[in-house]
Amino acid sequence: MVISDLIQENNLMAQLEAKDRPQAYFKMLEHLVAKRVMPKDLLESAQKSLQVREQKMTTAMGGGFAIPHASVPKLQNLITMFARCPAGVDCEAMDGKPVRLFFLILVPDQQAQTHLQTLAAVAKFFNRRGMKTRILEAKGPEEILALFRSS
Repeated sequence: MVISDLIQENNLMAQLEAKDRPQAYFKMLEHLVAKRVMPKDLLESAQKSLQVREQKMTTAMGGGFAIPHASVPKLQNLITMFARCPAGVDCEAMDGKPVRLFFLILVPDQQAQTHLQTLAAVAKFFNRRGMKTRILEAKGPEEILALFRSS
């Protein structure tokens, strides 16, 4: 799995504005519906699945980065999204830092292998030296996409 295959123009938000984690996730899901990446009838289910996952343990990895992820009933295909939130959102990260970079992963039920492969690809990409900083400093969506495609 290659990270450049996971993010395109329609599943990228360069300027997410949210006051808290639930609002951030809802705005990301709304974006996916608006761009016809995810069916509208799955919005509520996806939101609930993310909420249940976060109640178990935060998906904030530290360093201003989070990988919210969940299995969503009735979802047909893997859905991913990247959102940059310059102001940051408190996601109860272990290091206490607000999250400014979100990589959302929604997988159909019964696709644990896809779930793990996607998580691994995302972690590998964002662990590259300086990648988070370059994304934060990117001037807009085109520059962010170019960084994803450089992998």
